Amino acid sequence: MSDEQIAKWRDGKARPSFFGMANLASAAGVTLDWLLIGPTGKTELPDDAMRNLDVGEDGGAFTLVPRIGVSASAGYGLAALAEEVTERLAFKTAWLHDMGLSPAYVGLLTCSGDSQDPIIKDGALMLVDMRPNQQIRSGNFYIIVLDGDVLVKKVNRRVDGAVELLSHNPAYPTEVIDSQRLDKLTIPGRVVWAGQKL
Repeated sequence: MSDEQIAKWRDGKARPSFFGMANLASAAGVTLDWLLIGPTGKTELPDDAMRNLDVGEDGGAFTLVPRIGVSASAGYGLAALAEEVTERLAFKTAWLHDMGLSPAYVGLLTCSGDSQDPIIKDGALMLVDMRPNQQIRSGNFYIIVLDGDVLVKKVNRRVDGAVELLSHNPAYPTEVIDSQRLDKLTIPGRVVWAGQKL
């Protein structure tokens, strides 16, 4: 099975056949039940599946990236939720490195809303670079926490020190965070992929 086909299954754009599911389960060293409904009371793959997948932070073939239980609003704002890990999805470690990412500092969040449509669609799974002390660059998409709301916005830094939070969808106005309000703004990470490289 190609990486492209598995990505379509993961993103909900196609459904795997029974034989596709069976092949995945066999390759991962898990049962079809585990693949379909997940482990009972566990958040990690079974030990034998971990060995088969060669999962590791930097050295393994795959990295288990945590999916964080908070949605980022691509609209007018969504109250921040507890940042608990709801599941972990396997990404090729080499692919993460090719994207310029450190496997130890990546996470997955879901987009909720259409303010970034069609670049980031409602319901899209977003891969976020969460390395600390990143330089914020204009023209990139970031996860923004502002006054308790979690947003996904394109950022533009102005010469006067203000930050513009931009939406791709023209139905949503640009919000300007002036230098006096910057202390209310937190940027946990940069969105690097949401079905396509950003």
